[in-house]
Amino acid sequence: MKIVITGSTSPMGKAVYEHYSKEHECLGVSRSTGYDLTNAEDQNRLVSEILARDVFLNIAHIGTAQSTLLLKLKQRWSPEAPLKKVITIGSLATKVPKKLLDQVGIDKQYLRDKHHIDAVHNSLANEMPFGSQLQFSLVRVLNYGEKTGERSGEPTCTVKDIVRTTDYLINEPMYISTLDVRRF
Repeated sequence: MKIVITGSTSPMGKAVYEHYSKEHECLGVSRSTGYDLTNAEDQNRLVSEILARDVFLNIAHIGTAQSTLLLKLKQRWSPEAPLKKVITIGSLATKVPKKLLDQVGIDKQYLRDKHHIDAVHNSLANEMPFGSQLQFSLVRVLNYGEKTGERSGEPTCTVKDIVRTTDYLINEPMYISTLDVRRF
């Protein structure tokens, strides 16, 4: 299987890249591999690379780049393209009450970007109920990575949780639009 992974040098992306590159042909995408996801030319070049692969793991959080890539893929995809599944890592913070988010001091721009991903994903994933189509899956994660200070001790998702979830989505024959994952 051929996989493209954005954010492949971030803590989550690096671990996901290392996992999949053991058995699959992976293209890791980051600034260090020559892609600036805020640049339209690089986005278009990347979309061409993604369309030639089987799976796209949309992990990098760089402003609205995740959403922009989804929209560009939708515009250029055809049933003849090898690409069949797009898995985007979002945030379950988009569903958490504002009062709680204020208590933990969530970054407001981060939250706006993740709300944008939710909206774009929902429009793309629910556009066609049946037939040949690109499968858009959104994994909304709550509390990724170890927390410190006042938040130490909170249950958090690990990279193993992310890999297990993406494995499930990649291998599941049914179209799964959205998964909300968290530890309790």
